[in-house]
Amino acid sequence: MSNEEYEYILEKILNSDIKTIPFEHIEINNFLYEEHLKLLLSDNQIHFEEMHSDDELYFKLLSNNYKIQSFPGCVSTWTEYINKIILTEGYGITFRLHEYNNKKIEKLLLFLNSKYFHSVLETKFNIEQSTSIISAIQKNLNGYEISPHPDIRQKALTYLLNINKNDDIENHDVHTHLLEFKPEYKKIEKFWEEKKEYNRFWVPWDYCNTVKKISKNNTLLIFKPTSSPSSLHAVKLNYNHLNFQRTQIYGNLLYNNCSWSKTIKYNEI
Repeated sequence: MSNEEYEYILEKILNSDIKTIPFEHIEINNFLYEEHLKLLLSDNQIHFEEMHSDDELYFKLLSNNYKIQSFPGCVSTWTEYINKIILTEGYGITFRLHEYNNKKIEKLLLFLNSKYFHSVLETKFNIEQSTSIISAIQKNLNGYEISPHPDIRQKALTYLLNINKNDDIENHDVHTHLLEFKPEYKKIEKFWEEKKEYNRFWVPWDYCNTVKKISKNNTLLIFKPTSSPSSLHAVKLNYNHLNFQRTQIYGNLLYNNCSWSKTIKYNEI
């Protein structure tokens, strides 16, 4: 597949600076060219008109080839989501788009799963072990929450691109936090650094301070979870998903051969 149309995507990543606070990451504003961003924002499979009920939204998602995605911080059925979101915070649900009506959008996603994009990510972050890539369009509904965590060690790379439609998205509580441990909890960071045979875990929000939020639309965030023992990031959604849904292009590079299996909780250190 030719990558000429998307050459700029590769160049932007290769030419970007790696920021170090609070941990190593790339943040690129105005990432997609206007024509590609407009393609996503104007497509009625990616963004819907205002819905009048949760069930109406659910059937709208299904009819547009979204499926419930197994995902951290989420339940796995609509019935469970509806029953729990009424009573309890922190129960979210994620939908992933599986078939694209628009061939141009399908082409973009094929590129983001291609050897060209994959190779550039590996090169930029010096990933030498064998990995697989997955890129997809996802929607997270209200209640979705992932407490501060550095990702499990099986993830070689995580990236996300905000492709929300509404103009005032920066004012809504739907954004990814980049965090650092408070001084009294730095022992967890030290444990992760010294005990690499253990996988890493979620920690309470009050163990951390938010350093920045990735709130601008069309902003790409990429980070290598293993570049720092505490690449802490988190999200907690509190918004009306009937008006719009938090929508992203989300992706991972996953190590093909993993040896981390031991687990321990934050309160066991």
